[in-house]
Amino acid sequence: MPESFYNKNADYLAKLYLSKSFEQVHQPWLEYLTPILNKPDARILDLGAGAGRDSKYLAQQGASNNISVTAIEPAAMLAELGKQYTQGLNVRWLQDSLPDLTTVTKQEVSFDLILLSAVWMHIPETQRSRSLRKLANLLKPGGKLVISLRHGPSGDERNMLDVCSDQLLHMSKEFGLSPLLVTDKNADVIGRESVTWQTVVLIKETN
Repeated sequence: MPESFYNKNADYLAKLYLSKSFEQVHQPWLEYLTPILNKPDARILDLGAGAGRDSKYLAQQGASNNISVTAIEPAAMLAELGKQYTQGLNVRWLQDSLPDLTTVTKQEVSFDLILLSAVWMHIPETQRSRSLRKLANLLKPGGKLVISLRHGPSGDERNMLDVCSDQLLHMSKEFGLSPLLVTDKNADVIGRESVTWQTVVLIKETN
């Protein structure tokens, strides 16, 4: 993961990420979120939590049901901003990263929802199968895994790796994950013309 870029540009990136709401960014899959937010004591893992926009929304919306959010952001400077942004909410920040997620695994907690927003294009192809296996193992039966796929160049020093929904779906079968939603490519909500996004929602099989 290009953590140095995110640390060096943490303030700028935080402003950029927080300029759009959770609903604007995640509109394609909101219908799958409602049942999770209505479930008492649900546990959510926000991987690549950035400046805390998604973690804050999820914790606020789930507060009446005692929903807890675990936020993971490898870039320490961004994570520090995220901690400040989510202060006072049921959000726990941990330092960790894929594919191993060693710290999360040690918590011995399983999750109703795992969100990877703008993360998959940073994971090398050689680590994607291991990452997906780890994510599947951390999900409760019937839990949902939401992955946003970024298509297009970075426009800066970051190397955005190619991503493919078909490849992701093919790999997911091996780990007992079935597709609930695969969107078409949608325009970037921040307005970058060369960037499009897809959302894939997977559910962990219960048998």
